Amino acid sequence: MTREPPPAKLRILAAAEQLVAEQGFDAVSTRDIVARAQVNIAAVNYYFGSKQSLLLEIFATRAAELNRERATLLARVIDKRPDDVRAIMHALFQPTILWNSEERRLALRFLNRARREGPLEVRETIRTDVRHLYRFVDALANALPQMPHEELLWRFHFALGALHHNQPGDYERLIVLSDGACRPDDQQRLLDHLLDFVARGFGV
Repeated sequence: MTREPPPAKLRILAAAEQLVAEQGFDAVSTRDIVARAQVNIAAVNYYFGSKQSLLLEIFATRAAELNRERATLLARVIDKRPDDVRAIMHALFQPTILWNSEERRLALRFLNRARREGPLEVRETIRTDVRHLYRFVDALANALPQMPHEELLWRFHFALGALHHNQPGDYERLIVLSDGACRPDDQQRLLDHLLDFVARGFGV
């Protein structure tokens, strides 16, 4: 018995996310998306209004999914180990390092491209919408009451930089730099190294 194909809207979302993750925002046209989704252009206009609105919906959906998972992990830390800086940062970093399914790896590639080359509205949202980060700053402030707030924000900013710098191209450079000794394939070990570095940055 053959499986029913997903509804047209879901096929469009999946096709657009995959194509952008693979090729980039500017390289993908509406025609590319509808060809991959096996729908007509009218379907994109019907469900989303435009290609840009389609891409904004994908970004909003994936970013919300990522931040919900982070919030859930952080709530567990605050409940059990509120003074554990490493655990707080683990809640922030784990989803982006350990999203291992093919769908989630694709989602991360889409989000990473959005940060670098997404439409202006997406990049402006990334730049200004920091609501999901406040909870981590508050948790760190509670865990490090002796640290001046401005200093904590600087260190948190640099920690985010370490996270965002861990992309496939950076891994390839690390492999070359280390003559193959450093391998990013073991994602749990990669996460441990990153957390060790960040925790020391917070003085713990």
